[in-house]
Order: sequence, then C-alpha cells, then structure tokens
Amino acid sequence: LVAISDAVAYILMFLLIKFFGRKYTLSSNLFATAACFFLSLIPWQWTETWSLERVLALMGVIWISIAFAMLYLYVGEIAPTHLRGFTMAFCNIIARIAAFFGPFLGNTSGSTKLICTAVMAAIGGGLVYLLPETKDMPIPAEATDVSLRRQKQNLPVGRAKDQNVIIDNPTAEAKI
Repeated sequence: LVAISDAVAYILMFLLIKFFGRKYTLSSNLFATAACFFLSLIPWQWTETWSLERVLALMGVIWISIAFAMLYLYVGEIAPTHLRGFTMAFCNIIARIAAFFGPFLGNTSGSTKLICTAVMAAIGGGLVYLLPETKDMPIPAEATDVSLRRQKQNLPVGRAKDQNVIIDNPTAEAKI
C-alpha cells in the first residue's frame, strides 16, 4: 500500500504544483500531514485490520511524500546558482539527520510517534511561508536576484551581499 501511495503522491505533486505553485503546495502538504497524524489519534476501529489510524496514516504518507519530493525541486529554485549545491546538500543533511531519529521514535508508543511527526510537519508548514514563491519565475543566478524576488513578494529581506553588490533599500536598484 505504501508503494501505491507513493505513486499517487508523485502524480498528484505535479498537478498541485501546476495549479497552486510550489510554496503553497509544500506548506499545504505539510499541514495536511500534520492534520492526518493528529486526527489519527482518534480511536476508531472498523475491522481487525482497518482503523481510522491506518487510513489517515496512509493519507499522511501521501502528503509527506509529496512534500519530500517537492523539497528537491523547490530548494533548487530558491538558491542562487553559486549556492545551489550547498543549499541542496544542507537540506539533504538535515533530512538525513531527521531520518536518523526515526528508529528511536519506533521504540515509543503509537501516539508519541504520531504527535512528534505531526508537530514537526506543522512547524515545517509554517516555516515555508517565509520562503518566496517560485511559480513562473526565472531561477535566480545571483544573490541579488533572490533579494529582489523577496522584495517583490513583500517578504523580509536581510542585507544581501554578492561580490560587492549590496541591496539595502527595497526601492533602489543594486549598487556596485
């Protein structure tokens, strides 16, 4: 069933990205994962093998599979060219560190696993709103392109430096 849910997730991912963009698709998938895992705490058994927990856990696997697959697409579009490899490697390391702790959660009760996963997914879904939307936008070549994109979308912009190029004023152009 997990293999079928992954196949459904990857097909569904491309449809969601096309219509809703990367930022909102990723955050909504993470929030849907959190909702599925929180709701699966409700004890409701239909038969010996099927329960609300099992059905919602499979649905949560679909949503988290979409989110995980989207990370590689979305992160590659956010970072400028000279930082793209580092950014992808950093995200991969964080994902592997999180996966390292998975077996430790396996020794806990079922509700603790679901709550931990739901809380982490909800936090991730909230943090995605700090990222810019990349739908129908060119891939940034320099750090100034990222800063200008964030300014256009009214997102917080820090002080960006790229080879003596500084952007301090959101209305000003890049100064060399």
